[in-house]
Amino acid sequence: MLLVLTSCGGGFFIHPSITTMYVNPASATLAPSNTVQLAAIGLYSDGARQNISENEVTWSSSDSTIATVSSPGGLVTGVGAGTATITATATVTVQGTGCQVQVSIASGSPLLSKVCYGNSTETLTATINVNVSASSVDRAVINTTQASTVSQATATISGAPASLQFYAYANGDASNDLTQAVTWTSSNPSVATISSGQTSGNGLATSVAPGTTNITATTTNSAGQVVRSQAIVLTVQ
Repeated sequence: MLLVLTSCGGGFFIHPSITTMYVNPASATLAPSNTVQLAAIGLYSDGARQNISENEVTWSSSDSTIATVSSPGGLVTGVGAGTATITATATVTVQGTGCQVQVSIASGSPLLSKVCYGNSTETLTATINVNVSASSVDRAVINTTQASTVSQATATISGAPASLQFYAYANGDASNDLTQAVTWTSSNPSVATISSGQTSGNGLATSVAPGTTNITATTTNSAGQVVRSQAIVLTVQ
């Protein structure tokens, strides 16, 4: 006996499909010849997060004179001082919403099988910035004065929308500029946002409404340690 059940959109046995991808860690800083391991993480339609198999991901570096990356593998090696963008690319199958479930009886036991229609193949990409500095990063300082390594506690933006550039430096050395490589965070994006994760133009705060927010920067060094800057209290007047 064969029984066929048909379902569309949210019906029988619809597995969650991957919707987007990101790279972990979100930023990295390392010295020449040091390495850092990256992983591509898939975000699924049911909210779950799961590592994408390394054999399904292709990795590339925007500048192999600064940093190389193994592909497959995602192992980044520092080469020379500067910032390189590492890109992960994965081709995934997105399951269609129309499915047919077949229930058959064999030797008195039910057997279920499923065929889904409308599957599509999509290419997902994600990037992070990797900074290669003369030495491993042990501490990071942020401020609003370029080439300054003075730890700053407060900053102000007048009006909205308006912008203010933030800078990040490693180990008290103005030549170790991490501005484009760190992950920038605003604790209250309804007051001000800050650009992060782009190939350039990172650390630019943009005011949204009056109030205060904490601006911080983080990166992962070659020892796998997360290095956090001090927080700057940004006030939007």
